[in-house]
Amino acid sequence: MSENVVSLHGTYVPAAPETSKVVIEELERLLSAARSGEIIGLAGSFVHSNKTITYSYAGKVAGFGMIGGIECLKERLLRIALARE
Repeated sequence: MSENVVSLHGTYVPAAPETSKVVIEELERLLSAARSGEIIGLAGSFVHSNKTITYSYAGKVAGFGMIGGIECLKERLLRIALARE
């Protein structure tokens, strides 16, 4: 039935996927640190190509140190967001 739907703005063409060199480099750096045993826990938030936001955590993340690190990151992100307004 969806084949009967006609777009008001012409044929839908999805955006081409884009990659971020800086994101890839950072992920490779983190992976190397995890493989060497330097990083044993992580938590992060991610912006996807469709503009949705997700988060994940893995490893040893319990404790107030991780919460403090997340608060520092939160403040940095707030500064970046406010600077763009």
